[in-house]
Amino acid sequence: MRHSILVAVIVILTMSFGFAQANEPEQRQHEQLTIKVDRPSPTIDISSYTLITDNAERDRREAAELMRVKADLPRAVQTKDKALFESILARDFTFRGENQWYERDAYIQARVESRERVVTVRYENLVLQFFGPMAVLTYRNILNHTDSAGKPDMLYLTWADVWVKENGKWKVGAIHLISERVEPIVGGR
Repeated sequence: MRHSILVAVIVILTMSFGFAQANEPEQRQHEQLTIKVDRPSPTIDISSYTLITDNAERDRREAAELMRVKADLPRAVQTKDKALFESILARDFTFRGENQWYERDAYIQARVESRERVVTVRYENLVLQFFGPMAVLTYRNILNHTDSAGKPDMLYLTWADVWVKENGKWKVGAIHLISERVEPIVGGR
């Protein structure tokens, strides 16, 4: 009798464990993919980025769309094109830099009216990861830049962007400056 009860308990536990495992959501492993990018323009250098993903097929398509929009942001800064900014930035966009805080409209106005000029920008260590309808993009960039007084310099900046899906399109929800270093260019360019 004891043996029969023990066998029945083992069978029930084994079946329960198997049922529980079969109904658990599948744990996907993340991987890092390096994705090459065609250079969007001679003044904006994005050669590749790293995509962290647990579903490469799905996220590669989304990443390609997001990175096309990302390449438009420095172009908007270079051209001071208000309409381009408006198409890129989410309706609840915020910007946080060292000693700077802007909401969407104030950010666009500040960039459009700025006397600063971005000549070229090179992106390094771009890392993108999706979280459903949101994504995080971290990166460094090096800007060949002219400050508001017309003095040339090089800016070395590290950023974190939060991206959101808005009306089916990827838009920048927030930009946060992590670190900044400025080096004057002696003797001009």
